[in-house]
Amino acid sequence: MANPFVGYDNFFPLLAPVDIGSTVTVSPWMDLLGAQKAGFLIQFGAVTSASATDEFVITIASATVETGAQTAIDFRYRISAATGTNTWGDITTVAAATGLGIGADDSDSMTVFIEVDPDAIASTGRYVHVVLTDNDDMTACLVSIMGILESRYKQTTMVSASAAASA
Repeated sequence: MANPFVGYDNFFPLLAPVDIGSTVTVSPWMDLLGAQKAGFLIQFGAVTSASATDEFVITIASATVETGAQTAIDFRYRISAATGTNTWGDITTVAAATGLGIGADDSDSMTVFIEVDPDAIASTGRYVHVVLTDNDDMTACLVSIMGILESRYKQTTMVSASAAASA
């Protein structure tokens, strides 16, 4: 029988649950060195705004070093249905130039799974992070972000994937 407590995927917190209000919020860098697949799990709590048409935009940026110039990159995502359901939307590709806009009126208690292909962005950098840009009218936006890596080479002790620890 396999041991279910020894996993090969590396899950780690990038942003603890916090109200980002109407500020631009950037997660710490995630190091893709040795990663076969990479993703982010962004969970939203209560989101309120002065207008139902307000939205925030999710973009993913990459860099060759975590202190260097950033380049927005394409990514794929799925959005969950309401809390307590096991329903996910279709996998959709987002162009780097536009990002993923999510309205304040339809984002309460939902989760966004974002997938990044490390091989596809090798030329723009080995580090990636999430950038959440809120509209100025947002009054509350509860959010947390988890990083997820699937290692190219399976191991029971993960190499640190946070940029600060791997520099």
